[in-house]
Amino acid sequence: MKQQIVKKETLKKQVYEYLREEIITGGFAPGERLVEEKIAKQIQVSRSPIREAIRMLEKEGLVTVNKGGGVAVFSPDIENFQYLYECRVVLEPLAAYYAAQRITKNQIEDLRRQLISIDAQPLGLKEILEMNTKFHEGIVEASRNPFLIRMIEQIRGINSLYRIAILKQNMLRMKSAIQEHIQIFEAIKRGDADKARECMEEHIESDYKYYISIYQGRK
Repeated sequence: MKQQIVKKETLKKQVYEYLREEIITGGFAPGERLVEEKIAKQIQVSRSPIREAIRMLEKEGLVTVNKGGGVAVFSPDIENFQYLYECRVVLEPLAAYYAAQRITKNQIEDLRRQLISIDAQPLGLKEILEMNTKFHEGIVEASRNPFLIRMIEQIRGINSLYRIAILKQNMLRMKSAIQEHIQIFEAIKRGDADKARECMEEHIESDYKYYISIYQGRK
């Protein structure tokens, strides 16, 4: 996890992006405490930009700050996943619907490349998550609705934490998810907006069912 920060952008932004990446990809585990002094030594910066970055992460919902000032990585639970699902099942199918109407040839090729890359070779959890995220982001961007894009961006980080929780427990989910991605892609490529929305809705419902099954298996 040790990393040298290159001082090209503001330290606050660099530290934020570093911590966010570590949280989303599992470098920091759910519930793990973030200790400013320890992080400062790891990335060789002062504690001030770390404190500012943590405030940004708190607004995004990726960390929680308790009354005593301690900071911990957000820990996914069933209640919050229900709330997340309620947002995703409305917003992302809508993005797929408009993407089917507005997507460009270059964006279609970008989505195709993501599908080929994720299915072409054995990948680690971090690479799978990154490609999955890029596929969904590509569809959202192709909707060309700036308000919809902004709303989905606000829940992207939390969604990635749940995605990790699902994949860590059951990598088989990725195989079925790839097939669902293909169906979504084909509908968007054909310009079939209704089918694209339907396929995306089914995809998100599958995520929800997998997480519920994981949660119930732990009880």
